[in-house]
Amino acid sequence: MYYYIFDIKKCKKRSLVTDIKNYLSTLGISGEFAYPSAAYTTEELVDLGLSKKYNTIVGIGGDEIANKIAAKLCGNSAALGLIPLEASSDLEDLIGAKSWKEAAENLRFRKINEIKIGKTANGSAFLTSLALDLKMPTEVTVEFKDFLVQAKASSLTISNFNPSIEKIGPDYLDLVLESVDPREPALLSKISNFFGTKKSEKINLSLFRGRSLRLFTNSQVPLVAGGETIAKTPQLIETSDDNLRLIVGKKSLYKCQE
Repeated sequence: MYYYIFDIKKCKKRSLVTDIKNYLSTLGISGEFAYPSAAYTTEELVDLGLSKKYNTIVGIGGDEIANKIAAKLCGNSAALGLIPLEASSDLEDLIGAKSWKEAAENLRFRKINEIKIGKTANGSAFLTSLALDLKMPTEVTVEFKDFLVQAKASSLTISNFNPSIEKIGPDYLDLVLESVDPREPALLSKISNFFGTKKSEKINLSLFRGRSLRLFTNSQVPLVAGGETIAKTPQLIETSDDNLRLIVGKKSLYKCQE
């Protein structure tokens, strides 16, 4: 029933692998374990698990492995489970688990949310957010369906899920742009901690929403999700047409206006 893809690199102690396996066995949700390597990528292991008719693929690790499995399972009847190890707080909030033991309990109760994921034109995906990896303020152009945004940005993040921002629809992405010298003030104090900025500091944040967008910069800039470069500008970014079946707990902070 459960097929676990384990990112060993996220284990600070080798004994953690055994501890997790034993705990899952105690909960009655043990299964087959696989490990990404030079021989098999995460994506190839997902295909292998599906070919063996497993209906739950579980990623054990950080945002990187979660995003890779999500890209493969979106639109599939198999569910995605996650046990976070060195994962972002946003990913932990999405599934409602701050520890690997709490996440294992989520798997046992098997509450499923069907959600959209963020995708890039090259086939990569992100569950929580995608950031423009800017080394210095850069001129950016963002093309939405009905309008265009141009600014000199010091930060730009495209969010599929962030607990500080309530989604207006499951298929909408939220773009938060921090501009260096905005023509018009656009202060959004309620999301001032999005970039770790203290509320007392002067910031210029703008929030834009859309189902898809095209992002342009004067030269190629990496787009980073979960600490990994998954694409580069120029890039089309949009929500998935299909849903992902994600196992979450009662503490999941995913909220969406209907």
